[in-house]
Amino acid sequence: MKTNSYFSIFLFFIALTFYSQVYAQGIYTARGYWEESNKETYRIIKQKSITGIALTADEASYLQDFETYLSNYYQRLSEDEKSFYAKMKEQWDRELMGPLNIQIIEEEFEWRSRDYAANILFGAYYGASLVAVTEISSAATLGIPLLTGGLWALGPVIVPKKYENIDRSVIRASTTGKFLGLIYGGSLALMIGGNEDYTGQLALGLSTLGSIALGEVGFKMQKNRNFSEGHIDLVSHYGTIGPWLAGASLGAAESENLNLYGAAFLAGGVGGILVANNVSKKYDYTKGDVNNISAMSFATTGIGFAIFAETLQNDASSAALLFPAAGTVVGTILAQKAVKGVYLNKKQGSTIALSTGGAALVGLGLTAIFETNSPTLWVGIPSVFALATQQILFNKYKKDNLSGDFLGKINKDKPYRFTMKVTPENYFVNQRMAIPFGIVGPNTNISNPLVNLKLAF
Repeated sequence: MKTNSYFSIFLFFIALTFYSQVYAQGIYTARGYWEESNKETYRIIKQKSITGIALTADEASYLQDFETYLSNYYQRLSEDEKSFYAKMKEQWDRELMGPLNIQIIEEEFEWRSRDYAANILFGAYYGASLVAVTEISSAATLGIPLLTGGLWALGPVIVPKKYENIDRSVIRASTTGKFLGLIYGGSLALMIGGNEDYTGQLALGLSTLGSIALGEVGFKMQKNRNFSEGHIDLVSHYGTIGPWLAGASLGAAESENLNLYGAAFLAGGVGGILVANNVSKKYDYTKGDVNNISAMSFATTGIGFAIFAETLQNDASSAALLFPAAGTVVGTILAQKAVKGVYLNKKQGSTIALSTGGAALVGLGLTAIFETNSPTLWVGIPSVFALATQQILFNKYKKDNLSGDFLGKINKDKPYRFTMKVTPENYFVNQRMAIPFGIVGPNTNISNPLVNLKLAF
């Protein structure tokens, strides 16, 4: 009788142990592990770590603790759950990016007014260049630009296969290539022709060929490699300021050799593209980030020109051109450093760009109202207005994006840093965790904390 009782108790404990293990494993699921590993805070900090951005002490601590937690979570998965995770991960990842993909597909066939205008204007320019180079003087002078403008607008109809499976970024890359091609083709013509009479016609012809060629390169590279919009806009920014910086440096040296200027513009453009690609590899700038970079660069270049104008009143040396060139470089570098980790969205970046231009016009209007004759004020006041507006908006958006909680106020101007991490999901995990068999004491419940407090001096 007693033997049967012991046997029953033994079976009971075996059943209880088995039930506890199964019940504990039930809260560790493949889907749960995927959701934990795709939490937004973790993904943002992980991305910063991958791209080489220095993490704060709190971010580094969070990353280490969370990855340890993920590792422990995965180890607790049953073999079936691990297999299920490997099978479903790709589908769940697509589910996470689903709305974005749907948006891209919807935009694929939506040609905006700016796209019509860009295609027609580039096509018309190519036709006008052809007329100028061939010196046509008949009615074709008007007809050819209209014809080529229409043909470029009909591109998606004439070559439909080319435009299959493209998105907005492909059109953006193509337009950027066309614009930069105009500059670089004209620079090549200046390098070849210099002061010769045919340089003007050569510039029209080579700028057309360069625009068509780089437009196609941009189109195909983006379609095949799918760079981020921030990468494309950074190439546009550096590809534009590169020739300007090279030309300003040569002008400061008081060179009068047009061939040399053409070579400098071309080398500056190519160098700018290479720098942009290298910078983009180190950090994935958003489109909003680059809008802010361009806005600040525009404002600081204007301030440089104001100093240039003031300097010319006392000294006519061309070396003063280095002031606006330095303004461009300083504005670009400082803005690049400032936006890291902020991740400005398109609305924020475009608002900064639009408002910076608007503030410059306001400053220009005030200068006109006061009827000043100083070139320094005509350039300086709009530039200061633009820079002030850009800085105010950027710092507002930075605060919104990075410190949207009360902890920033607690830590402000204090010799210590207080952090708090709340994990309410642990309440439900704790409720379902089994009490390890054999533990005796006043604190028998081993649980995950709901709130982690940390004070660092």
